[in-house]
Amino acid sequence: MKLNINISTGLKLAILAIAFSLQTGMASAENLRGLVNLKGYWKFSIGDDLSWSIPSHNDAKWERVFVPQTWESNGFHDYNGFAWYRKHFNISVPNQIDFVYLNMGYIDDVDEVYVNGKLVGASGKFPPLVETAFNIPRMYPVPTDILNREGDNVIAVRVFDDYHEGGIVRGDIEIVYDLDQLKMSVDLSGYWDFECFKNVDVINQSVITYKPGKIFVPGFWEARGYNNMDGKAIYSKEFRYPSDVSDNNQVLLLGVIDDEDEVYLNGEKLDVVRELRKWSSRYRYGGNHMLLRAYEIPENLIDRRGINRIEVIVEDHSGPGGIYKGTIGIVDHDVAMPIIKKGYKDTKSPFEKFIDYWFD
Repeated sequence: MKLNINISTGLKLAILAIAFSLQTGMASAENLRGLVNLKGYWKFSIGDDLSWSIPSHNDAKWERVFVPQTWESNGFHDYNGFAWYRKHFNISVPNQIDFVYLNMGYIDDVDEVYVNGKLVGASGKFPPLVETAFNIPRMYPVPTDILNREGDNVIAVRVFDDYHEGGIVRGDIEIVYDLDQLKMSVDLSGYWDFECFKNVDVINQSVITYKPGKIFVPGFWEARGYNNMDGKAIYSKEFRYPSDVSDNNQVLLLGVIDDEDEVYLNGEKLDVVRELRKWSSRYRYGGNHMLLRAYEIPENLIDRRGINRIEVIVEDHSGPGGIYKGTIGIVDHDVAMPIIKKGYKDTKSPFEKFIDYWFD
């Protein structure tokens, strides 16, 4: 029960300043269904041998370490260099799902991740020219056709630590999919055309989901091979609209974007849905990189007979960037609203939640 108290303006400002100073991290904007929880003990070996990515490799004599946790906390004190992790798992995947997402948390400094011997993701750059990705959440799409639905699967993670602590250090370690993605009339997750000033890292050209000139959405662009990229990039995607779906009262969901964006459909700039205009006008302290994106589609803008084109211009100021998480697609407004409300609530900062609690 909220307290009905009269707080002086000065005290309110002091409390708000404290609440603002406590902002941390980014909450979920998805309705995730967990398939495999990968936290716990993994097999571990220092050294480097690419044959360790092969599923049949015998890791019986490897050490056991807890993930997520620095390898120093697991007894490998003052070790810098290469090491590998391996984990066996079983999985049951809904038939309508083409991709699941492997969350590997935060890895210090550089990684390659293999599932059943296939390279599914890489972040940072290995020696001799090391580029750390210690601050990039690892979320890699995994095509379901490489998974064994009726038996053993193996994840192998190659890690290089440059200095200080190393390993799979923190975060959610799991395989998931987004339940809300199945509700989309037009599913826009997956491959988008991508233009930017920087080339993808060479190692990412071997990742199973890599396609030249395209990027897999959602996901930070640093986790797709564009290391340390700040500035502007253009996402674009063409699609046909289903003939049996109304084009009235439709909403374009674009998840959460870091940092700023402009969105165009068939050449016309879109505005955010009216509910978000009202809600977000009150809260600007959390930063645009934490705000769920949802755009109204004007009546008759969608071409029901031909090709439609979406363009998203994204500008990132620092740190990771891009269309990085959440449900991506077109859906009726009534279906979108519960998704928007949940995403809006989840991506609010502690400061904004404090305002809601005490002043509504």
